[in-house]
Amino acid sequence: MTKRKLSILFMFAFSGLIALVWGLLQAQSARGVILDYRVMDLGARCLVQHGDLYNESDMMRVYTAQDGPRAQMPKGQSGRFLATMQVYPPSAEIFFAPFALLPWHVAYCIWTALTFGLLTLATFLMWDAAQTYAPDPPFFLGCIVLANSGIVFAGGNPAGIAVSLCVIGFWCFSQERFQWIGVLCIAASLAIKPHDGGLVWLYLLVLGGVFRKRALQSLAVAAALGIAGIAWISKISPNWIHELQANLAALSSTGSYNDPGSGVPALMINLQIAIAAFRNNPHFYNAVTYLICAPLFLLWIFVTLRIRRTAKGVWLGVATIAVLSLLPLYHRPYDAKILLLTFPACATLWAEGGLTAWLAVAFTGAGILATSDIPVAALSMIEPHAYSKPGFGSDIILPLTTRPAPLLLLTMTIFYLWAYLKLYRREKASSTLQLKSLD
Repeated sequence: MTKRKLSILFMFAFSGLIALVWGLLQAQSARGVILDYRVMDLGARCLVQHGDLYNESDMMRVYTAQDGPRAQMPKGQSGRFLATMQVYPPSAEIFFAPFALLPWHVAYCIWTALTFGLLTLATFLMWDAAQTYAPDPPFFLGCIVLANSGIVFAGGNPAGIAVSLCVIGFWCFSQERFQWIGVLCIAASLAIKPHDGGLVWLYLLVLGGVFRKRALQSLAVAAALGIAGIAWISKISPNWIHELQANLAALSSTGSYNDPGSGVPALMINLQIAIAAFRNNPHFYNAVTYLICAPLFLLWIFVTLRIRRTAKGVWLGVATIAVLSLLPLYHRPYDAKILLLTFPACATLWAEGGLTAWLAVAFTGAGILATSDIPVAALSMIEPHAYSKPGFGSDIILPLTTRPAPLLLLTMTIFYLWAYLKLYRREKASSTLQLKSLD
């Protein structure tokens, strides 16, 4: 590694370190908040102790034995205790269980360090892939991402690791280096949080060739992990599927913490929260979301199947689907670290110059800022007061200002899809001219 690359890696690590310290201070001062890692850890400890991690009473037994009285755990809208509603798939427990064998503080420190290291590495690798086109925009964007990752570092949500592994795996495949490490990374990402990297995996499958081969290998490893996790949990809880479905339903019900129309919408980034501001009806905002996202997805599939596979085309394709993947399904800002995959595409467009270059940096930067810690924290404090005065302004203008993330991500998706389609048309026109010249 050259001195220049080492310097860049150091700067990324320093940016992340600032966020890590800030995040840990926030976690220490928080009261009445259960860390995402704590929820994950309780489920793993329950399973290791031969308890049913999807059952509230078994989870409460583990929690009470470790952390004290039941009254200290915050409740959700449904009246159930938040930390008892485990929603991670059985395959994820294969990764969580080893940490549950360690004392809580040791496990938490190792998990935090692992999240910090993997996300820093993923950022550096995306810069490395992008710097051959234009090094500056991905460097500054990477520093912004890491400097606003305190919540995922200190909170310990598995998305930090799942997304980082997805990014690292894609880098391995695109650069044709460390292929089997890439297979394991993608497989682990699918096993931990499949809705974060699932569409990126689908992109590898649709690309064909060696990409499809690696995608199928990753799926085979993820399936093996899933089978192992299901076999383990089924021995303890034969009805785990129904219990998991009940937990998911409770967390996504009307009035719950994850309800797009209530709770704290600024802490969610899927498109439903923007549409729910106009009409808070699940049938309405889900239908509108799918009607918007489906044509974009189908057009992306069409271009991917027909475009000639070049480095620029691959990066534009993954940038489009990485952003689009955040819109139709439930996601929070820490899931948006998947936007790291847009760095090389942004750099290729910046290298072209002109208006497109500035639009690429503007849209990418806006999407990253809208899903970053500090802006999200500010919006979560502003929003409860913003709707105190009903009226036309509250119904139209305020949703656009207090819930900007999904709308910016939608704009970002359309922009990268446009650039992807433009490249396809340019290549098609070039091929047509070549054929005519041969005639």
